[in-house]
Amino acid sequence: MPQWLERLIYQWNGWMDRTTASLRPSVPAPASSRLALLSSAATLCDENGIILAVNAPFEALSGYRAEELVGQLAPALRSGLYDTGLMVLIQQAVAERGVWQGQVLSRHKSGRMLAEQLTVCRYQHGADPHLLCLVGLMQESSSLHGPSSVSVRVLDPLTGLLDRPGFYAELDHQCQTGAAFGLLSLDLKNFCNINTQFDHQTGDLLLQQLSDRLRLLVGSRELLGRVGGDGFALLLPGVTSEVELAAWADQLLARVHSRFEVGPRKLRLSGTVSGALWPRDGQDSQQLLRHTDLALFEARRQQRNYLCFSEQMLQGIAEREAMQRHLLQAINDGEITLVYQPIWDNRLGRVAKLEALARWQHPELGAVSPVDFIPLAEQSGLIQILGEQLLEQACRDLRRLHDAGYDWLQVSVNRSTLEFNTLSADGHEWLSVLAKYQLPPGQLIFEITESIFMDGHEEHLCRIQALRDAGCQIAIDDFGTGFSALNYLRLYPMDLVKIDRSFVQQIPLHTQDRLLLQGLISIVHNLGMQLVVEGVEREEQQAFICEQGCSFTQGYLFSRPLAWPDLLSYLQHHHPSDAASHNERVRSSVLI
Repeated sequence: MPQWLERLIYQWNGWMDRTTASLRPSVPAPASSRLALLSSAATLCDENGIILAVNAPFEALSGYRAEELVGQLAPALRSGLYDTGLMVLIQQAVAERGVWQGQVLSRHKSGRMLAEQLTVCRYQHGADPHLLCLVGLMQESSSLHGPSSVSVRVLDPLTGLLDRPGFYAELDHQCQTGAAFGLLSLDLKNFCNINTQFDHQTGDLLLQQLSDRLRLLVGSRELLGRVGGDGFALLLPGVTSEVELAAWADQLLARVHSRFEVGPRKLRLSGTVSGALWPRDGQDSQQLLRHTDLALFEARRQQRNYLCFSEQMLQGIAEREAMQRHLLQAINDGEITLVYQPIWDNRLGRVAKLEALARWQHPELGAVSPVDFIPLAEQSGLIQILGEQLLEQACRDLRRLHDAGYDWLQVSVNRSTLEFNTLSADGHEWLSVLAKYQLPPGQLIFEITESIFMDGHEEHLCRIQALRDAGCQIAIDDFGTGFSALNYLRLYPMDLVKIDRSFVQQIPLHTQDRLLLQGLISIVHNLGMQLVVEGVEREEQQAFICEQGCSFTQGYLFSRPLAWPDLLSYLQHHHPSDAASHNERVRSSVLI
């Protein structure tokens, strides 16, 4: 090898000695293998992996003489174990970061397999750029016959952590040893928004900074890998209890949630972590990974930061899947029907509106609460079919009410976020049902929740405006239970605001609740919107609400939700004159 190259290798090894902590794999090797990382075995290659020169230590490592190697592909590339993708990966990493480090299989001249640690950098000598490769022997055994029989570590070029295949190979190997360990999976929330809001370079720098933090967290026995675009995994030998695993998860999340500084920007990330224990939670590495993924899905569904897999979770998932099958059958059989709760007009003294509420009476399970089956329908995607059926039924019943002489009545129908997000910009899917039953659009109110606005899509405003232009009314339901609620009233045009029942329960006796409700009523009225107070159960609550000039009231004080025959009977027995005298009695009882 030329003397200049020998000197370069000498200088390079000195540099590696000082910076090995940042270039070594995140998984510390045994002491003997660590020394191998600083081996002076080296080759000089062109951009395509053709060897230009080798030194004596590399000859000794590979079993080949220099004249047998120069002009040939590097042994790892001609071993038959890799395709051209490996060279492309190396070239990209060197171009982007200046260095690539990974573990690959090579073949000794004798035919036995070698697991090598490679560090590749670019070196400019003369007019042409070359690749300088330092080679350290990580494992040598005549029993190695191919990639499937050895744990081959190729590092992720962006973060320097184990890549997905490398981590899963280490996981499989750890399972085969039989020793107990814990597994954590980290999934970053909405990380794609970073790339969208800023750029991919910012996203890459965040991932690199997070990887550095996680390296500092793990000790000498733990394995850390990047197993997805924004997913990481941590293998924890010796962790045998959920308490230990939860403590590791807390530390992991603390690193994720701490502030990052990327250039002038100060950014924060959030993540979800799931855990599993070996051998308790899996018969093999694949089942262990599946169970960790299930726990991650459950944690996201329950909006929790961390969740460990358990048999109870598996049973709960099975029960939910069974309930989902029942729900699908109920939708197909038309078992889910509507009941209607009257909404009182305090000025005219009569029922002015009806809220349509879904009910499910299962032939075997009995009455299933909407608190259970509505979220299930949303998570399973069945809400689209169910919503179409319920809108059809609500319009059909409203047509029957108008034909029976109650032509002033409006019906409000709840719409889920998923239904609203998939509605066309002109809202024709919902408007066509109104047209089918020859109903004036003004007689239908679409109730939506604050969660629809939390992603800030401009399409929402277009849909709302299209429905209002057609004559429909829009109500925001459960107002005050979400975030930045008042800001939504300012940004989105609404006709009705429904105050959540939690604001009513303690009035008029609780001073703070009374003042808060007065403030909300004043703000909504000043914005030119009508207001419905939900959850009214006592006459003193109704009297206070009427004193504040609130137009509409809904609650058990007037009626529980009614099925169709009971609704007709209720409407027949509550004439406007009866309602006015009822309100007067309420006021008198409070004054007395």
